[in-house]
Amino acid sequence: MPTYQQLQDEVASWLDRRDIADKMPGWVAMVETEIGQTLRARCMVRSAVQPIDNAYITLPPDFATMESIRDATSGDLLDLKDEWSGHWSDSFSSAWQNGARVANLGSPASAYRLVHDCIEFLPHPTIPDPPDPSWKPQQVLMGWYAKPQPLVLPSDTNPILEQLYGVYLWGVLKYGALFELDEDRAAQADAQWQQAITRGNMAKQQSDYSGAPYRAELAVVF
Repeated sequence: MPTYQQLQDEVASWLDRRDIADKMPGWVAMVETEIGQTLRARCMVRSAVQPIDNAYITLPPDFATMESIRDATSGDLLDLKDEWSGHWSDSFSSAWQNGARVANLGSPASAYRLVHDCIEFLPHPTIPDPPDPSWKPQQVLMGWYAKPQPLVLPSDTNPILEQLYGVYLWGVLKYGALFELDEDRAAQADAQWQQAITRGNMAKQQSDYSGAPYRAELAVVF
């Protein structure tokens, strides 16, 4: 299992320098920021069942981008709306939701949008006031791409370092070469880093559609 210490040793070997230990934390932090912005690999996907007990739910601390949100009962995907689409009381109906009610909630949430550091569910849930002990909020299954857990201690690791080691290695080497003012080596490392990112993203796409014949369905209601 690769560790942060192994990564530091290998970068020092590639650069043929042993005086960069104090520079490594900064380089790694910059690489981890870029990973959160560009890599969308399967090892980054997290999931959780989220009750819609508020109109606005704070995003997970490690949130990078959303993968999907499904109603936990019906399995239907919630639609993604932009920040300016619709009023919070609008109901975006689908076949299973026409005339439906979820535990006396009113119309169940059928869409969401990302607002600041929150997920806003649409329409907003009707929360009993005064509180009703028998009330059960709608549940959704939420999947998201998580930022990498930062490498700090020598023994630290994370799924990206374990499964996509080249993403870290080439990314850190890129910043190391820039520090040495070696533009050619920096360009080579950056090219390798982009290839590692692309391969990681393509592997996710390929695995999503592997193991069975692919069938596309149009999202229409008759």
